[in-house]
Amino acid sequence: MVRALLRARLQFLRVVALLLLLVVSGVAVGLLVAFPVSRVQFNSSGAVRLDQANLVGKADAQAALVAQEDLPVEWVPGDEALGAFGVLGSSFCGTAVPLPTGLSEEKVAVFQNPATGSTLISESLRVDKWQAARDYVAAVDKALDDCDEFYQASFGGPIRSRIEDPPGSQAITDSVGATYRSLEEPPGVTEWSILAVGDLLFAVSVGGPTESSPSFLDTVENRILTRVDPDDFAPSASSTTAPGGTGATTTTTAGD
Repeated sequence: MVRALLRARLQFLRVVALLLLLVVSGVAVGLLVAFPVSRVQFNSSGAVRLDQANLVGKADAQAALVAQEDLPVEWVPGDEALGAFGVLGSSFCGTAVPLPTGLSEEKVAVFQNPATGSTLISESLRVDKWQAARDYVAAVDKALDDCDEFYQASFGGPIRSRIEDPPGSQAITDSVGATYRSLEEPPGVTEWSILAVGDLLFAVSVGGPTESSPSFLDTVENRILTRVDPDDFAPSASSTTAPGGTGATTTTTAGD
């Protein structure tokens, strides 16, 4: 009887030990799995993933420039010489990111808002391969990850600037943008984005003493995308037609 009780007690202790081992192992495995999963950042934005290969040659570089009718009436044509201060082909965090081989000269359009002292620079370039356009955007994005501050080229010379997120939302996945905020006098803010659509690269930058309205850059991008990729950005029944007769539509209005 004593031996039977001892055997039963030992069996009970083994079962308890096994249960404890299973609990501890489960907690450890759960922590190991949860840690890397917690580091994964899921893209919850509404950015459109384009069929880039299918968009090659569908639009010319001129259509990828900002047009007068894309902007509110207070914006007027500016000095195209200021296009030299655009973002295409510039350095990012001190890293020179070379442009892909162009099939034509880079096109530039410049507009100014006398009321706010802001300047908009629009650039476009057709490149030899759609993969090269996409890779350029990725290279710029990688360069921006290397620093939080750098010296930005400006009309008056290099200005130490802080790099912040761009305003608004990302329109397409193959795009990159940022906000440069001056840390020196005079104060200034430059908001910009670069997008790849097929074999086209185009960029829009807006600089001035203060930020533009949160929807300004989004609206300008949307009107360009409607021209260069109408299949993905065609007007919808719920959108309102933009003034100016471009056929571009948006539910927001560009500010200054």
